Amino acid sequence: MEDNGMDIMGMDEIENYNTGVDELETENINLIFVGIDQSWSMGRYIGDMKNALSEFKSSLTDSKEADEILVARANFSSTIDVGGYKKIEEFDDNYTTDGMTAMYDLVDEGVEKLLTYMNYLKQQGMRVKAVFAVFSDGDDTTSSKGLNDAIKRIDDLNSKEITTAFISFGSDAERSAKDMKFRNVLKLGASSTELRKAFNVLSKSVVESSKSATSDGDDFFQM
Repeated sequence: MEDNGMDIMGMDEIENYNTGVDELETENINLIFVGIDQSWSMGRYIGDMKNALSEFKSSLTDSKEADEILVARANFSSTIDVGGYKKIEEFDDNYTTDGMTAMYDLVDEGVEKLLTYMNYLKQQGMRVKAVFAVFSDGDDTTSSKGLNDAIKRIDDLNSKEITTAFISFGSDAERSAKDMKFRNVLKLGASSTELRKAFNVLSKSVVESSKSATSDGDDFFQM
């Protein structure tokens, strides 16, 4: 029997953690997971990240597809914090850095919570698409989970035609993204200009993805 996550989180807990069905304004829902690297190596870009996240939020809020988009922000450094799927106006655009990089742990828990909520919405009669996106500047350095755990999670999403996307800020994270089997990998340079470009591309890609009823496959990023 397929594990739909309901044995992990009860229905009331799912609704409290995420956006409740009675709060949704449409039956077409686009779930966007955004994993954001907050490790110490990103410390020099704190101001730039705040601006980029604010612009990302504004771009989605101003889009015609805003009512169909729910975003979960997930932060990772030495620990992880996976948020619930909320309307874009509730997106937290603050940013701090500290610690190491628990990327595999983020993927493991993030995929679990995405599938749990996605299956719940489908059971309520919603039509659901999803994007699982991660932004990072480096390799995993501290997870309790391993690479094989992350590969299994990303393979599961790929098999379900859920878009998997990775933004490599600099070259170090590109290898990790490919090792984990992300289908869409965007490699950018490590600079303030490239950082702004990263989230501009992400917001544009999310909006374009939301317009389509079909899976993005390996054509997610819109340059």
